[in-house]
Amino acid sequence: MEDELTIDGLVTKDNLTLVEDLKTDLQNTYGGEETLNFNSNTPDGQLVEILAQLGTVVRQMITEVYNSCDPDKCSGSVQDIRYQINYLERKAGAFTLQNVAITANKTVTLQGLDNAYNDENASAYTISDDNGILWYLVDTTTIYAGTSSLEFRAQNKGYIVPTIGTIVNQVTIVDGITNVINNVGATTIGYEQESDSDFRIRRNQSTTIKGQSNEDAMLAQILEIDGVVAAIYHTNRTNSTDSTGTSAHTVWVVVEGGANQDIAETIYTNLGGSGTRGSVTVPITTSALQTLNINFDREIIVPLYIKFDIKAITDLGEINQDDVKKYIADNLTYNINEAAETSKITQICADAMLSDGGNGYALDVQISSGGTATASISGTGITAASVVSSTFQDQAGDITATYTFTYTSGEWQLNGDPVDLADYGISYTGTPDDNDEILISFTAGTWTDYLAPNTIADKFTTDENKIYITAI
Repeated sequence: MEDELTIDGLVTKDNLTLVEDLKTDLQNTYGGEETLNFNSNTPDGQLVEILAQLGTVVRQMITEVYNSCDPDKCSGSVQDIRYQINYLERKAGAFTLQNVAITANKTVTLQGLDNAYNDENASAYTISDDNGILWYLVDTTTIYAGTSSLEFRAQNKGYIVPTIGTIVNQVTIVDGITNVINNVGATTIGYEQESDSDFRIRRNQSTTIKGQSNEDAMLAQILEIDGVVAAIYHTNRTNSTDSTGTSAHTVWVVVEGGANQDIAETIYTNLGGSGTRGSVTVPITTSALQTLNINFDREIIVPLYIKFDIKAITDLGEINQDDVKKYIADNLTYNINEAAETSKITQICADAMLSDGGNGYALDVQISSGGTATASISGTGITAASVVSSTFQDQAGDITATYTFTYTSGEWQLNGDPVDLADYGISYTGTPDDNDEILISFTAGTWTDYLAPNTIADKFTTDENKIYITAI
């Protein structure tokens, strides 16, 4: 085999071929097969290995330069240069998005970021968490007496993971707002900069902008909106409601990240006479000065629990379970409407161990969408209780059991130890008396190797608390 550029691409010699070619050339030069000794402990053998390694390194560099011309293979700064041909720039980062329950005692209009979504110093209705991180309302919204769930954005881009029940402080004081709290998990976790793989996917999707399908063009344009992390659509072209619950001649768009107004205007531009579906409603003023409500949905976060055994195959040091869990949580990504399966986890687990200085693989990887928890009460002071199943499992683990929380001497206890009920996703009404109890019945979920989304809006996510390593 020779080094050559064929119609199938660049072909280069591997290290073994180089070694054999060098041996042949040296034998021919110095007089026959018995003249030279190429054993690894001889000068001639070591010289051949050094020359072959040099040749291999040069060929690897040439291959990388050649591959960098392919937009599907280039990375890093070369990727930034190549993609400018498609008028694309790498996204500098993304914000964490969090739904917050806002309670009001009258009608109130709250100012959002609106068109200033990506301005880290913009002015908007602002709240904060217990760590002092500021959260801005994404869209200007009018709410009424009662509790409304509104989307907020972290002040800065980057990996920010808020703890449930910690965004409770009003920075912007508005008459009529009585309480704020994040009683659910974040809908989108931010990141510092768009990765090579995500940039590559977005570039491939962008080539459909000028395609004949209105929906494909719409999707590509939505993905170009500042702050949008992912998007998907489903179209029902029939004359009746389909199996997804989408009405006839309706498009259902699900978007992660980005400002509501920008998304709605892009959908309207590409609508082509179809109806829209979704829980987010944005009024658009048409060129005929009519008001058209555009609907779309945000992604539904589905917690993904993972368990496996680790099999170490080298003696390169003890593998740190916490480091492995964090690496998996940071690098395992399932997109909207993507099924969760275990092969991706197996590969990322191996990468996690290598990054931790070890080598091995995951055995018997299984996944679950989590168990279910229900609350009941006993006593005279509290009148009702509720629990968020995923938050409870993050604290209690994956054991089916009934957990009893008892109010004793002014504090809640579990098995005699003081606890903060908010950490377990538990809330209650009333004023607790001594010996009042909250009983949580928890049933562990079913473990499997494949989980399909229930709707196109589902997105599987995990974190360190949802990963169980059962053995090393």
